[in-house]
Amino acid sequence: MSAPTPAPAPESAVLFRGAHIRDFAVAQSAPGAISEVPDPAGSGETVFKMTVSDNDGYPVTPTENPRAELISPFTIEAGDEFWWSAKFFLPAEFPSSTPNFVTLLQGPFGPPAAGTPPFHIEANGGVLKWQRNSTYGWDVPWQMPQVRDQWVEVLVHERFASDGFIELWVDGQQVTFFASSPYNPRHLPPTTRLEMATLDSSNDGGPQALFLQQYRKKGMYPSLTVYQGPLTIGTSREAVES
Repeated sequence: MSAPTPAPAPESAVLFRGAHIRDFAVAQSAPGAISEVPDPAGSGETVFKMTVSDNDGYPVTPTENPRAELISPFTIEAGDEFWWSAKFFLPAEFPSSTPNFVTLLQGPFGPPAAGTPPFHIEANGGVLKWQRNSTYGWDVPWQMPQVRDQWVEVLVHERFASDGFIELWVDGQQVTFFASSPYNPRHLPPTTRLEMATLDSSNDGGPQALFLQQYRKKGMYPSLTVYQGPLTIGTSREAVES
């Protein structure tokens, strides 16, 4: 008797591709703060330039802290497992060390948008880092030295759930969380698959989205520029890296 034929693997699919401002569900910024420009690294592709004034907070944008952001459709539901890829570029004139946060990527996030999301990447104090929110006592699973004048490529695999997980690749290298953390108060062991609540009270109010952004503490700079590449969400690594 022959063995049963295995079921075909699910077909890889791109769920969202944001390569132009018009692709995003929301472009939230002061008028003209987000534009499509040639890649500053000279690749020839078009990327997003975000130049944010210290005045680009409320009532121009929703909060006191200034921001510009491109937001994917709010389609990520509790229990979803997915992949996403993005990249950001801090130009040579970006400060070598910021006195407070400049958030670059975050999500899934959305209603009720209660404070800091479970996952985000920020520049702060001369490093790029992910500091978790109050659910985990503001520990720091990952950080690296801040780099300027070159793209930082980010790949994420995660499940959006109270019992979710995150896997992270930066510039093609998988991150080992807590391998060299500056703040690990619970002494969590190093791992490449961080089991955690990616859904908590900050983002449990319905479907969520991913954000490309420049969101920073008010009062640091009169104006600041960062660049963002396309955002891709998919069902597999192959889908978001193709």
